[in-house]
Amino acid sequence: MHHRWNTFSKMVVLIALLILPLVLIYSYSNAVSVNTIRQELQEKNLNRLSFFTSQVDTIIDQLSIMSIIVSKDPSVRKLGESDRLLDSYEQVQAQEDIVQKLGLLSVTSSWQNTIIVYLPRTKQSISNDYFSSYDEDYLRAQTTESWTYRSSGSKGKEGYFSKALFSPLLVNRSLLEADAVVEVRFTESNMIRMLGDYKNDERSGSSFFYRKGNDPIGEQGPSRTTTGEIADYLDGQALDDAGYRTIDIGEDHYLVSYVKSASLGWYAIDYLPLKQVLQPIVKSRNLFYGALALILLIGLIATLVLYKQLRKPIMLLVRGVQKIQTGSYSHRLSYRPKNEFEFLFVKFNEMTEEIQRLLEKVYVENIRFREAKLKHLQSQISPHFLSNSLFFAKNMIAVDDKQAATDMIMNLAAYFRYITKLEHTMTTLREELALIENYLTIQNLRIQRFHYEIDVPEAMKELQIPRLLIQPIVENAIVHGVEKSEKYGIILISGEERDGEYRVTIDDNGQGVTEETVRSLRIRTAEPLDQENGCGVWNVHQRLSYQYDTQAGLTFEVSSLGGLRVVVHWPSDPERQTEGEG
Repeated sequence: MHHRWNTFSKMVVLIALLILPLVLIYSYSNAVSVNTIRQELQEKNLNRLSFFTSQVDTIIDQLSIMSIIVSKDPSVRKLGESDRLLDSYEQVQAQEDIVQKLGLLSVTSSWQNTIIVYLPRTKQSISNDYFSSYDEDYLRAQTTESWTYRSSGSKGKEGYFSKALFSPLLVNRSLLEADAVVEVRFTESNMIRMLGDYKNDERSGSSFFYRKGNDPIGEQGPSRTTTGEIADYLDGQALDDAGYRTIDIGEDHYLVSYVKSASLGWYAIDYLPLKQVLQPIVKSRNLFYGALALILLIGLIATLVLYKQLRKPIMLLVRGVQKIQTGSYSHRLSYRPKNEFEFLFVKFNEMTEEIQRLLEKVYVENIRFREAKLKHLQSQISPHFLSNSLFFAKNMIAVDDKQAATDMIMNLAAYFRYITKLEHTMTTLREELALIENYLTIQNLRIQRFHYEIDVPEAMKELQIPRLLIQPIVENAIVHGVEKSEKYGIILISGEERDGEYRVTIDDNGQGVTEETVRSLRIRTAEPLDQENGCGVWNVHQRLSYQYDTQAGLTFEVSSLGGLRVVVHWPSDPERQTEGEG
């Protein structure tokens, strides 16, 4: 059966089509909003980080200028000249003068710093913190090209950045050959404090300074692990001077912005968990989906209610109608809906009950009509057989064969006593075969040139069959087979059960028959009665069809004896028999 869209299915699909566009539109809008916010956040973070890096570069450039100022100071040049030896008082006075100037220069920077003046020729060092010492190995390893980061090397000490400038500004083979070397230092704590100010400026994530090959510089805390993982990721990337990346660490996504410091060569890194920024949008999205889920739940409940109150009663009514169409008139609707369908269910049951009552009445009338017709068909045989038998008795009396006439009359009396019991249309196959044997004995007395055999299993002899079912077939075998043939006649009657049917076969060796004759017999038994051709065989075929079904009746074949074979067959399944036959 082809699937048909019912009203309930259409409503469900309609609800789905109404909700689906809303989900698609909101999902698209949410994705656009997230992408827009992410893009603006990237640009904003990058701009803030660039400004922060420029501030760092400004401070560092100021520190670089301080080294130039110190290198040009007259007191530094006086102490650094080797060809001019000062007495002790002048040296002390010059050193004090330099220390005061270094202190003044140091406080001009917002970062804590240290300025050290090395005098290689006199192997002295002057500093604003009074803790520096002259170290030739350190000077030998110092560079003047850029700021150099030196890690603490031990726990509890800070790393620092340093840059040296020597005087006079000549290309020398080593800093140890210069008159004076000015070194400026600042610790990493200055950068960490500035990172703290940067974070407090606006709601931001975490920040640190990064250069490949060095440990990140930043605040210690829970975010230190994340900082290390981001640094490890950046070690494997080729970074431009500025940009941003989206990095996945575990189940979290981070927006990482970076800007390179022109003075230090380090990158200022800022990273922000996207979950933190997108949390309002995610919350709004979850709220929408929660509301949508609630709507779907309410829709599902409404659908179930609609199914119970509308769809189920309609299905039961349709199923009930289908049952009636298939002939199941005893079907009733036991379901009782608590709505308007209850009236329809009650009326449907009343209608089917009335239909069943009328059909049973018609069925009983049909059975009675069938019984009357069977008795009428049965009574048609009596005059036909009687005329043939009386004609035979007349001939026997004419030839003065009193014994044959007496036997004929006695058998006729027994025969008519048998067939006139019209209150019973059924008999056993044993009684029918006894009647046939009596009939063949009479015919053998009359003709005296045929032989007959009856071979039916004992199990079949107790079967109930309509009266005079086989006798007309045997009579035709005598009349049209044996009597019209000049050779000695043979009649064989056999029975068997095969393929769900009982079969009684009557063979004769009378005149040869053709396939055309067989086809003619089949047509004559299926058509209405032809008075000119007699009614015996047609009567038997029609009675079998009435008694059982259209598959029962007579079949005709060419017999292996040379004459005609007639097979009387009916179903062995008792359920296929027509009720009401007595």
